Amino acid sequence: MKSRMIHPKILLLLFFIMEYTAASAQNEPSTWSLLDSTSRFEIGLNTNFAFDQLMYQNQRTPLELMLRQKIHDQNRLRLRVFGMVSRAKKIEGDFTNIDRIGNFGLAIGYEWIKPLTKRWEGYYGMELEGRKMDRRSIFEQPDTDPEEEYFESQDQYDREIRLSVSPLAGLRFSLSPRLLLSTEFRLSGYMGEQQFTERISIRAKEEGSQNQIQSTEGYTLKLNGLRFQPYTGIFLNYRF
Repeated sequence: MKSRMIHPKILLLLFFIMEYTAASAQNEPSTWSLLDSTSRFEIGLNTNFAFDQLMYQNQRTPLELMLRQKIHDQNRLRLRVFGMVSRAKKIEGDFTNIDRIGNFGLAIGYEWIKPLTKRWEGYYGMELEGRKMDRRSIFEQPDTDPEEEYFESQDQYDREIRLSVSPLAGLRFSLSPRLLLSTEFRLSGYMGEQQFTERISIRAKEEGSQNQIQSTEGYTLKLNGLRFQPYTGIFLNYRF
């Protein structure tokens, strides 16, 4: 079994957070409360994309931002946006493999706040999310027949669109009056559609030659189901 060592940058970040929390606790008034009536907005960044890049370079987590607006002392509107674009090209001899991925989403929701202590609060709410994912994979390989000189190309295109409704619950911890950490879980009921197309063609090894389509097939699937997310990441939030 392989063990993974904690990256030094993560240890440094955790140390900084602990030191910052201790300093804030000494400098803030004892009457300070997590419910800050002077701040109307809160913007948060999901730190998962940074940790995945440090720990698991083969993973690609979308960048995710969340904006909250205070309606009342214990009620919030929330807007969450996320997205990712990636392109990978691998060439080995006469073999070429290209992968392109685009993942975008938008969610709006509402929260009810439940204070627990001066530095901790819980919350629960509901969210409506729309998501679109596009993936295209192109693979070229030389013909194995020595009497023929052409490339075989396989082009796959996958598009998925989902709409989901999610009850959610989470916890927030205050590092200072304006800086907070939060995490939550969601139970999503979703519906959508997936379209898949595959095209196989050949192209002669001549400059300027065009692909000649040999076969095309595709299908469309209707999607629906439930998805439970016990951990959606750690958001670093700033109030203003």
